Amino acid sequence: MSDEHVRQATVFGSFAEEYDRWRPGYPDEAVDWLLPPGARDVLDLGAGTGKLTASLLARDLRVTVVEPDPAMLAVLTRAHPSVVVHRAGADALPLPDRSVDAVVVGQAWHWFPHEAAVAEVRRVLRPGGWLGVVWNLPDDREPWERDLAELDPERDVRSRALVPTSGPPEVEGLPAGEVQRTSVHWTWELAPDDVRAMLATDSRIAVLPERERDELLDASAAVVTAEAHRRGAETVPLHRVSVCFRWRPGGW
Repeated sequence: MSDEHVRQATVFGSFAEEYDRWRPGYPDEAVDWLLPPGARDVLDLGAGTGKLTASLLARDLRVTVVEPDPAMLAVLTRAHPSVVVHRAGADALPLPDRSVDAVVVGQAWHWFPHEAAVAEVRRVLRPGGWLGVVWNLPDDREPWERDLAELDPERDVRSRALVPTSGPPEVEGLPAGEVQRTSVHWTWELAPDDVRAMLATDSRIAVLPERERDELLDASAAVVTAEAHRRGAETVPLHRVSVCFRWRPGGW
């Protein structure tokens, strides 16, 4: 793991409150697809501030949280004080063998040491259980959304690296041929300042020099402002896609 990757992976705690305020959750259709039928005990791995945790709890599941960042955990436990939490990483899960029906990962798999994480997931899953992984990604359908994307020339490159959109389903670190994929498209109504605040929680943007970061965020807000004015509205519909993967040890 490069120094820059480590820097981006560990920056989130410095703006945990903003992350929780501005990052979206996940559509019900996506969450339901990630979970095995009849699942009761679920591990939310790399849970952050609990964006996915909330959806799991709403399904009356017994949820255990593993998250290494204390600032992110503080936000999560304030919102969900009854959840069992562990401050730990994906390479050494503090759970017994065969103790959960599912492991779910929202927006975090790319930060893990994959070989160790796969071994640990395999260890804690019960027979028939599986790993569910999801990313919320841009779905640039409108011209103004493509203008927004062009302000960050690495965004499309990073999205394709996280989640290949063509060819057989594939997730870095997971055995080839044992992965299923689906996508759930949705829209999110946001004002220009909302988009600016949401983009500020992107790890790559967050670690930019202050002047460069502010220029990118201001330019992004300007694109959204222009589209809102064109519509005669205060908000715009931002298109997103939840790209979901399932892995069952031993295949399907």
